[in-house]
Amino acid sequence: MAFKIYISPSSQRENTYASGNTNEAVQCRRIAVALAQALIRCGFETLTDSGESSTMYTRVAQSNIWGADLHVPIHTNAFDGSMQGTRLFCLNVTGEGYKAAKAIFDALSPIVPGTSDGIRAAGYYEIVASRAPCAYVEAAFHDHEVQALWIMENTLAIAEAICKGICAYFGVSYVPGQERVFYRVQVGAFRDRGNADSLADKLKKEGYEAFVTQVKETENG
Repeated sequence: MAFKIYISPSSQRENTYASGNTNEAVQCRRIAVALAQALIRCGFETLTDSGESSTMYTRVAQSNIWGADLHVPIHTNAFDGSMQGTRLFCLNVTGEGYKAAKAIFDALSPIVPGTSDGIRAAGYYEIVASRAPCAYVEAAFHDHEVQALWIMENTLAIAEAICKGICAYFGVSYVPGQERVFYRVQVGAFRDRGNADSLADKLKKEGYEAFVTQVKETENG
């Protein structure tokens, strides 16, 4: 029987990113979708809820009813705009939640820029209320401009690293996905943020994925 992984992406739309005109809920749900695909490829069963009415309370209830073998909240972090790195949380530093968090940390931390890393015990609701061991992922810091952009551009890499960690914890062979090549197209550069936002909104209405990033340049002369 396949191991059952419940993926619980953040629903915190109020947590805006320092760049990219996006928020924690949107980006964590993207990671959750990619993680589910990776886990299924590796032979796991997955369940998640990223609907508009989803909350940590409804997700924990689903996880418990479903009988998950591991509960994995997906979040991005914030502090004072200067931190970079990945952090994981679990119930204590001796149980199965710690073992799962350590396996995920060992796979994820090396690819995340920054050094503000670690695994800590915490009493967050999802950690104490989930019946399954819980490995609570704070993938990177979204209030740091560079790291926020890194998160958006590395959805698949983050998901695959978490998948590798889960595979290691359960002793399951990781099955790599097919490598895909993407070419990004930049449309316009503006001194006025309002003009940039207007163009991004127009592109979104046309069905394109668009976001605004800030680039600082030093003028000479």
